[in-house]
Amino acid sequence: MKPVILITGISSGIGKATAGYLASNGMKVFGTIVEHVDGIQPHPDGYSILTMDVRDSDSVRFAVDSVLKVANRIDVVVNNAGISFSSSLEELDIKDARQILEVNTLGPLRVIQVALPSMRKNKRGLIINITSIGGQIAIPFDGMYSASKFALEGMSEALSLELIPFGVNVVILEPGDINTGMSAKSKSDRSINEKSPYYKYQTEAHNAAIENERAGSSPLIIAKKIEQIISDSHPSLRYLGGTLLERLMIPLKHLLPTRCFEYLVAKRYKLSAK
Repeated sequence: MKPVILITGISSGIGKATAGYLASNGMKVFGTIVEHVDGIQPHPDGYSILTMDVRDSDSVRFAVDSVLKVANRIDVVVNNAGISFSSSLEELDIKDARQILEVNTLGPLRVIQVALPSMRKNKRGLIINITSIGGQIAIPFDGMYSASKFALEGMSEALSLELIPFGVNVVILEPGDINTGMSAKSKSDRSINEKSPYYKYQTEAHNAAIENERAGSSPLIIAKKIEQIISDSHPSLRYLGGTLLERLMIPLKHLLPTRCFEYLVAKRYKLSAK
């Protein structure tokens, strides 16, 4: 029996690639977008779309209930929706900080809280939380994004333990630089203040992030990894998705002296002390 999948944030990038790929492999996929859709609508790529704003509890509940009404169950939840605003932490608007946390951390929690009861009742299910390598290694000028993903990692680890008695698995999937255009969009959405003391460093770091992203893996790599996770009856808690260098960075963080590792990250983002 092919699983029923609910994926949040499928307008572009990883979400869109995953929805299309899983649907092409015969899975029944429901993908959510923020834009308004009347009910559940078919998509030409073989999956269904519906509206969900992960910042709004009523919207989340209505969307999940709609899927359960049509499909009778949800076997897999992929919490993919996410946002990022480039800024120094000193200058970050608190409203933007709250919005990042609302989408990246509390959004998955809202979805989990509504989808989980049916999974527990069925004594099976899989929750895949898309975090980031930036959820273990902080990204300069994307500090609140990293904070939101660090928090999601901790929440996922706790959830995995809580669900052991109920037969529901939790997986953390950490993509590296994926060629989605997210960094470029983040820069275009929030212009850097030329009078900021961080202007030169933030500009260099953000340009480096865009270059790294453009040279990154295709979103299809993550879609295929998600299919592998779904197919595994005993998935691991954590998976990395990225280049060999990116996969080495996390163990290096724990092996190298702290300042040595910080130097490597700073170099990757073209930062240096003046």
